[in-house]
Amino acid sequence: MNSKTLHIIGNEFTRNIGHPDEWWEHRLKIYEHYCLESIKNQTNKNFVLTMTTDYVPDKYREVIKQILEQSGITYYIRNVKDISFSDFIKQFSEGYDYIYHTRIDSDDLFHKDAVKEIQSYDFEERRALVFQKGYCLDCRGGRLQHYYMPSPPFSTIMYPINVYLDENKQDEYKQFRSHDELVYKMNTIVLSENKFIVNVHGTNRITIYHDDRTIFTGHEKETEITENVDNILENFGINLNTYNEKIRQN
Repeated sequence: MNSKTLHIIGNEFTRNIGHPDEWWEHRLKIYEHYCLESIKNQTNKNFVLTMTTDYVPDKYREVIKQILEQSGITYYIRNVKDISFSDFIKQFSEGYDYIYHTRIDSDDLFHKDAVKEIQSYDFEERRALVFQKGYCLDCRGGRLQHYYMPSPPFSTIMYPINVYLDENKQDEYKQFRSHDELVYKMNTIVLSENKFIVNVHGTNRITIYHDDRTIFTGHEKETEITENVDNILENFGINLNTYNEKIRQN
């Protein structure tokens, strides 16, 4: 990645609406102590973090701002009703020719060297970088499994700046609507293994932890990982005992 490239890590805080305060308070703690902690832990911090908060109740938007302010990360928060996508990005993209946009859900984690590996690749038209093989963590029980997704949300897409600033041009450029199609529609490079964690914490919309098998597609049934779990998690910036205690605190 050259000096004319801006790397954006995009967080969108959960689209679930209509939940009680207890639910939101729990998800904010999951974000702060798991997802954001792994981003803070990156060995390469040459990126900006964007957070979209359209579906967050007003009183929790300020909490998110405080959490990000304390993180030390360069961040920008967008509420779609307040500013257009183009105007939002223009606030911090002047002078750049290319954008690398990396997606991570607000409850999942990146390995400390994820950004370093992503930025080791130079720009190419319609290039996508994906992490396919990683882990699934039951953070409540401290259990860890292998996890595989052929076309995952843990992806980075390289854009010319003029394309990225126009959401309609983005759609034409990508030629897909769902991340499930990404590897089949773009010029894709599969990155190294074990660089992400899908976090199961009790308030997930989709992901569950399988007690009797891994969900490592294409492999024989495997037992869960029982050795060196703490060492593995250290590479994601977390210690389960420490962070689960923080989650439980009021």
